[in-house]
Amino acid sequence: MKELKGKKIVIDPGHGGIHPGKTYEGRQEKDVTLKMSKILEELLEAEGAKVYLTRTRDEDFGGTDADDDIMKRVKYINKKYKGKGIDVLVSIHVNTERAFNRIGAFYQEGAKASKTLAKNIAVNMGKNSFEDDLAILRETTVAGAKSLIEIAQIDEEWLDDSDRLKDVAKEIAMGLNDYFHDLRLGRV
Repeated sequence: MKELKGKKIVIDPGHGGIHPGKTYEGRQEKDVTLKMSKILEELLEAEGAKVYLTRTRDEDFGGTDADDDIMKRVKYINKKYKGKGIDVLVSIHVNTERAFNRIGAFYQEGAKASKTLAKNIAVNMGKNSFEDDLAILRETTVAGAKSLIEIAQIDEEWLDDSDRLKDVAKEIAMGLNDYFHDLRLGRV
């Protein structure tokens, strides 16, 4: 995955602190996203990328509810990483167990680079990419391309298996590598 060398990537583990995200039989989204993000961070750094995590422990951003916390997270990201030359932002999430909820990579409407990023990640995960209007994608201003990734539904037992999480992290990393390849070749 030579395209990752020297790239600056922000990984945002979704939720945290008093905002657990989706829950199912004791499994909390905030815990899964943090574990997955740390696995992804280690994998990307081994390939030569510079990786920043928006949180490294179970903490929130001080919001009074989940929506307020997301907006405080956006402000934190925009301030903390401004001027650092961030190439990509990926926000890691787990969706509810409801059958209609989508798993895959999301991008903001009209964001060509983000659409290419999301498609590359989704293809490597064997999932779909989706256009959506999400605050973390719409309001952050520090990255050239951004994607929110729903890695699974919260009731999927494999989320407790570190080896399976590593496999999904590899798929995401390959998608990032493919995106940077497309970018270098002028396909974005």
